[in-house]
Amino acid sequence: VTFDAYEIIKVFSISAKVKNMSVDAFEAYLAEELTNCVMECVADGIVNGTGSGQGTGLEKGITWNTANMVTTKALAFGDITKAIAMLKRGYGQGAKWAMNNATLYNSVYGLMDGNKRPVFVQNAQDDSVGKILGFEVVVDDNIPDNELFFGNYKYYGVNMPNGIAVESSTQSSFKSGKVDYRGMAIADCKPIVPEAFIKVAINAGA
Repeated sequence: VTFDAYEIIKVFSISAKVKNMSVDAFEAYLAEELTNCVMECVADGIVNGTGSGQGTGLEKGITWNTANMVTTKALAFGDITKAIAMLKRGYGQGAKWAMNNATLYNSVYGLMDGNKRPVFVQNAQDDSVGKILGFEVVVDDNIPDNELFFGNYKYYGVNMPNGIAVESSTQSSFKSGKVDYRGMAIADCKPIVPEAFIKVAINAGA
């Protein structure tokens, strides 16, 4: 797998007056927000990246067909077990479910198995969301509604060799007296082993 070097840049400008009045905590806040913006761009690329000028996401980076995708009109217990069964055994250790918050609570939360036991079990012991049949759930609102991904994310690669750099400069806004703060990362992402992922699509209108 070859990773490219895509630039992810977010710039925020403030006036010199505001900078002189601001406390150190304000600059720390700006640095944190810029870092979060860059990371959100990477997170969106992991799901939706096209591979053109950006990373390649799960949606576009894997060819989805009947061998690695479950399609259903209304999510049922059998769809969950079918998706788990489709994932080859070697990838099951550490596999996780990923979906957005709406899909979790609209389609998964109320599911019961054949013995009327909840399929999704919330975790009140730590910061994790919970588990579906023993597999951890990750909530990511970059994933579209009515889609679930099940797989081992060790086989999805994110390359960010130099991390995120946050810098300030007055050069570009010399005439206006503004100070620019820039968050930048050189990064790429793409599936390394496509067979490590299964997709569940709920097509209610089909």
